[in-house]
Amino acid sequence: MSDKPPPLMAVEDALAHILDALHQTESEIISINDAAGRVLAEDIVARYSHPRHAISAMDGYAVAVSDAPIDVSTPLEVIGEAAAGHIFSGTVLAGQAVRIFTGAYMPQGSNAVLIQEDADLKDGFVLPTEAIKTGQFVRPAGLDFEQGDVIAKAGDVLNARRWALVGLSGNAEIAVRKRPLVALLSSGDELVSAGSQPEAGQLINSNSLYLRQLIDASGGTAIDLGIIADKAGALTQTLDRARKAGYSFDLIISTGGASVGNHDHIHGDLQDASDTALTFWKIAMRPGKPVLFANWQGTAFIGLPGNPVSAGVCGLVFIMPALRKLLGQPAIQETHTAYLSNALPENDKRQDYLRARIEEDNTGKRFVETLNRQDSSMLNMFTQADVLIIRPPFAPPAGSGEQVQILTIPGQI
Repeated sequence: MSDKPPPLMAVEDALAHILDALHQTESEIISINDAAGRVLAEDIVARYSHPRHAISAMDGYAVAVSDAPIDVSTPLEVIGEAAAGHIFSGTVLAGQAVRIFTGAYMPQGSNAVLIQEDADLKDGFVLPTEAIKTGQFVRPAGLDFEQGDVIAKAGDVLNARRWALVGLSGNAEIAVRKRPLVALLSSGDELVSAGSQPEAGQLINSNSLYLRQLIDASGGTAIDLGIIADKAGALTQTLDRARKAGYSFDLIISTGGASVGNHDHIHGDLQDASDTALTFWKIAMRPGKPVLFANWQGTAFIGLPGNPVSAGVCGLVFIMPALRKLLGQPAIQETHTAYLSNALPENDKRQDYLRARIEEDNTGKRFVETLNRQDSSMLNMFTQADVLIIRPPFAPPAGSGEQVQILTIPGQI
């Protein structure tokens, strides 16, 4: 392979190469009790209707209303009681009532509820103070969903609400995508693990913390292979050890060492490794130019820059879509528009991702303002941003009030 630097690849082309190389993980059957946060592999169909039977929406009295409403002061004999989990076994006839509580099955023959606020109880009879109409304060069977309804689709994440819904629908076991197993390693003689006390010339490895959380929040499982030395062969030796230990990764991610300086060996190790194809190693983006992508012995490999913000932005632009592809979800991230609060100069040949804050005025119009420092080493600035302004290559100057494309940074990232 030639050592001549290739032309800078466009971001969309680089992402397309990455996504084309990935295939969704296999499915597995798990208990509903273990399914929080998992991605569905199949549509979920309700096994029961909800509610399964007509139920009372209020505390009061279940009554039988014919074609005409029951008039005020019509005496109704109270013949029993129904509560949630306790079904009244008899039948309600005209002129009768059953004391009922919210969530209880409507007794046979009843079709309306006289709420207790509109009822006077005396000597075993209840007198309505308001007329009673058919169907009032009754939740019919299947009001929420009916048996056979598709209530969740393949690719959906079982967040708290959807998890509860699937459980309520009677599904005890469900098919989900296996969590992508992601190898994570960092290159740099200057790096020490988080929690260590760095000495002069050393730097705490914050990238692994960021990427571990990003992988977890995106539905994957990170296996941190640690920090590798700045020397030839360190990368492939580490990966070979992991494979011999039984790991079968769906994706490999490295940070640092992706440039071609004297102390950067990721690119060289991949070039020299057998059964490895290097697709690209420079991207027309800022921050994040030294990104590479390869196929290492059948596994997709994404090499990210070492600068914290560069790694962070590339994680949003490339790693999150890659994980979604592995999980069978739509991979391309949705962008939005907002109005600039401050002017921007023209852009050069690289697609720029500017860290910015977003605010909404009293009319609902959204404005974004770039943070005053955009250096790719400044993680503090990155944490203060909640969106990235996307500036295409050669974008002309943009004035205050003009619309720009933005990518939202998820709160858990």
